Amino acid sequence: MTLAQALALGVMQGVTEFLPISSSGHLALAEAWMPGLERPPLLFDVIVHLGTLAAILWGFRLRVAALGRGAWSLVWRGSGPAGLEGDRRLLGLIAVACLPTAIVGAGLLPAVALARTHPGAVGLALLGTAGILLASMRAGSGSPGPRELSLVDALLVGIAQGFSVIPGISRSGATIGVALWRGASPEMAVEFSLLASVPAIIGANLLVLLVRLEPGLAIDVAPLAAGFLAAFVVGSVSLHALRRVVAGRRFLPFAAYCVVLGLGAIAVG
Repeated sequence: MTLAQALALGVMQGVTEFLPISSSGHLALAEAWMPGLERPPLLFDVIVHLGTLAAILWGFRLRVAALGRGAWSLVWRGSGPAGLEGDRRLLGLIAVACLPTAIVGAGLLPAVALARTHPGAVGLALLGTAGILLASMRAGSGSPGPRELSLVDALLVGIAQGFSVIPGISRSGATIGVALWRGASPEMAVEFSLLASVPAIIGANLLVLLVRLEPGLAIDVAPLAAGFLAAFVVGSVSLHALRRVVAGRRFLPFAAYCVVLGLGAIAVG
């Protein structure tokens, strides 16, 4: 892989991972429509996902630090400053969301493998994402703060995240849309959606490294570093843009894009 290819793939990951247009859908269509294009090496794929993960951790660094203090206080009862109940509760909700994500995602793996080789299936999923975004424009908003989320909310967000393993279903679009419909504020919908994705991203990529990565693989550091940095920088910008999109319910352009791309995928096949 050349540095130019690594940078291009890192930029694509950074843009599509957060904006509600489905990174996996774009990759599946690119593989189908561009002759000779192969999937990125597994290690590179993991690295660019870690780049966007780093963008999440940086973008929510204050909340992540607070959650870390909350987790420490759970291990050592009574340690840390007072008033960590909200952070501990949010940690619990994130853990609750991860359970249906793992169950639904694992159950859909055969469908995912099939969809990757059928652009029409990706197109249908993109139309589904467009429908979610259009519906989210009408969703209500609640007062900010982690206490507004319930166990049911976390379960539903986790289920939506599980379905987003299907190429064409946007993870950010599906999870934020569900949170908005459940009455979360835009700020909390974005925050919980992305924080709940952190364990899923870590778990999925760790599984790839343990199960599918070949031992003794030769590693070229330069493309890996270029892909990581591109995904981190562009992902940080996209994350900021996502917050503005959700705050203003500016989903229509992304829904229109998904409709056009989805119909094109169905037509071309």
